[in-house]
This record gives sequence, C-alpha cells and structure tokens, in this order.
Amino acid sequence: MAEAKSEIAGSLVPMTRDQAMLMLEAGYLWMDLQKFDHARELFSGAAILMPKSEVPQIALGTLEFNQGHFDKALPVFRRAQQLAPKASLPRAHVGETLLFMGKVNEAMKELKSALDLEPDSDGAKFAEALIAAKETGALPPPKQAKK
Repeated sequence: MAEAKSEIAGSLVPMTRDQAMLMLEAGYLWMDLQKFDHARELFSGAAILMPKSEVPQIALGTLEFNQGHFDKALPVFRRAQQLAPKASLPRAHVGETLLFMGKVNEAMKELKSALDLEPDSDGAKFAEALIAAKETGALPPPKQAKK
C-alpha cells in the first residue's frame, strides 16, 4: 500500500489541503450556528494536526473575537503571527483586536506593518479597511458602560 503524502507541511498526519479546508470550514459553520464549543473543538484539533500553520490559530482567534473575548483572542492571533511572521493577515487580526481593546496606537502600528509586509494581499486589504474605519471614527467601538 502506498503511503499517503501530506500537502500540509508539518502536519502530524498526512493531510491534503482539501481535508484541512473542510475541517476548518466545518468549524466556521459551527461558529455561524453559535455552537462555539463544537467550533472550538474542530479548530483546536486542526491546530494540533497542523502545528506549523497559522491558519487554525487565526480560526481560534476569530472564534474568541466573535464572542467578544478580545483578551483571549489576542494571544491566539499573536501565536499565528509567530508562526507566520511575514504574513499580513495575522498582523491585521492583531490590529483589529487591539482596536477593539481600545489600544489604538499599538493597533495602528500592527495594521501599518500588515500593509508593509504584503501590500497586495487580503491581509493588507483587511488592514486598509480597519485603518479607514478608524479614520472615519467607526473604530474603536465606544466603551460599554458596566452594568
């Protein structure tokens, strides 16, 4: 029997890009259905299976961010940033999270860095949109009064 060759570099088990994509898409579907525990399970499993990829880390960070857990999202996005230091998308997500945490100066540095790293990438476009939202006053969101 021929040994399966993995298309995902550094994956713990042989995994094709399609298999990885389906696993992550299933997690995003669970998140859309607000089944956050199911989504976390899939994203965490993907992160274990693909320890050298920033993509599952971005998914985990997005899960925390979408629930308003910015303090949990930030270290996960930072981990994605460490795995892919020359990629703009993790940096843009860090910038977005910092904006929502009210750390505007730090956020703007991250967003500008995302633009510099990969000027024509999706991450740069995301960073540009966040910078524009900040400049128009749409971000950061106003502080919520504590109940």
